[in-house]
Amino acid sequence: FFARKEVRDAILQLRAATRAVAETSSPEPLGQLVRDIVASLGYTETAPHNGGALRERWESLAALVALADELVQVRGGQFSLADFVNELQERSLAQHAPTVQGVTLASLHAAKGLEWDAVFLVGLSEGLMPISFADTPEAVDEERRLLYVGITRAREHLALSWSTARTPGGRANRKPSRFLDGLRPNSVASSSARGKGPAPRRKAAAPATCRVCGSMLASGAERKVGRCNDCPPSYEEQTFEALRQWRKEIALSAEVPAFVVFTDATLTAIAEAKPSTLEELAALAGVGPSKLERYGEDVLRVLVESTTL
Repeated sequence: FFARKEVRDAILQLRAATRAVAETSSPEPLGQLVRDIVASLGYTETAPHNGGALRERWESLAALVALADELVQVRGGQFSLADFVNELQERSLAQHAPTVQGVTLASLHAAKGLEWDAVFLVGLSEGLMPISFADTPEAVDEERRLLYVGITRAREHLALSWSTARTPGGRANRKPSRFLDGLRPNSVASSSARGKGPAPRRKAAAPATCRVCGSMLASGAERKVGRCNDCPPSYEEQTFEALRQWRKEIALSAEVPAFVVFTDATLTAIAEAKPSTLEELAALAGVGPSKLERYGEDVLRVLVESTTL
């Protein structure tokens, strides 16, 4: 996404405009500023009727506009154009592209932390999942966790597929992944697929309607917090700021962008829910098994300390 010419041109123009905007006593809202700046690159409020390159260019610019609107909703009206440019720079380094209308091709590793309405996992055959190099129980368990990451990227629809041959008309000597035993029609769960411990608990789906006003939730960020952007947040400011400061310190020590630790939407959901146990924390959207293991205890500690301030 960030390698597209129109996106690179837009970021250059946004960066060039930050100085002029900073010198303005009362700048326009960020969403309108971004719209005005990318308008010179071909952005309009309505999508072009034609397809092809013109439509793709418009969709890239529209994704930047939508991201600006979303960040203002999540981080507040004080989120400036300079903050937006810095956010785009961090996302570019981490290849964390905003959502656009289209198909995303990604590896299981690159998909960590992302979600889509529909996910298609292909090539689930022995030798690929688990990979043939996984020759120890520990390596196979890691492959199983990687598949779990891919499965949990789907919000609504999930398709699992495999092929019996590498090429059309080739020898049909490939077998479905052992991890699909018990899931495929007419198959039973094998001992290797079950593993030693219990199956991971399925995380409850985020609510489809706002828990405050009952309206439908449109974006992934809204579904994570269970509240639409029109309804005010219910968290205590000191709790949210304590979580943000903790996330900043963790990100600096790990030398990664802050949203790699937890996105703003997930942080908001944590601040509003105030979980007191790891089980309650795990039930929140955006808190997967690896992040729960890595950050769970620290998050609970920050919540307790911020409440006693």
